[in-house]
Amino acid sequence: MADTKKDALREQIALQEIRKALRGLRFGSLTVIVQDGIVVQIDKTSKSRVDYSSMDRISEGEGI
Repeated sequence: MADTKKDALREQIALQEIRKALRGLRFGSLTVIVQDGIVVQIDKTSKSRVDYSSMDRISEGEGI
């Protein structure tokens, strides 16, 4: 019985951490590492997109 409660608590904590890692992530990936059925690590990789839309205005003489 104690293991069932402990497993449920681990699951709640893991899901909470996954939700927290996903918050605010626009571009990127989330990797969940599991060992012996237990989440042991969460890796978050965030990507930044470069916006070149202002380049057209600069090349047309508008300056920076």
